[in-house]
Amino acid sequence: MNSRSPVLRASAEVDAPPDEVRSWFLALEARPELYQSDTHGGFVFTEGSFGETGAQFETREWLAGIRVRLRFQLTTVGEGSCAFRLLAPPLAVWGAFEIESAEDGSSRLSLLIGGENGCADWFLRLPLIRGAVQQQIRREVSHIKSSLA
Repeated sequence: MNSRSPVLRASAEVDAPPDEVRSWFLALEARPELYQSDTHGGFVFTEGSFGETGAQFETREWLAGIRVRLRFQLTTVGEGSCAFRLLAPPLAVWGAFEIESAEDGSSRLSLLIGGENGCADWFLRLPLIRGAVQQQIRREVSHIKSSLA
């Protein structure tokens, strides 16, 4: 993950152990449609393979009612997290999924978004951008949680 602090975060308690949450993510390689929702058109790998550092993928998402195509690159893939950076549009933005164990055997799933520099952090804090991205990442985490129920 990026060493900078996230600007935005969406988290949820998931009624599944971390291994099951990780397995859900790994299943996306064979079934990427599991990630599709009413605001997210899923993803397609354009370079490299699923789970491979450096691999690139595209998504189609609806942000504030506008359909956008985003291109990302996986920067790290670990046991309980994966991080990515935005390639297009060309903004210095990073993101990461984190899966943490909770005391009761469940998990805490988080999606973090931040800037790679002060300018990108500022951009993410603009009210319209912040609101649209925060709403989207909340919906993504909620979708994953309900998919695991």
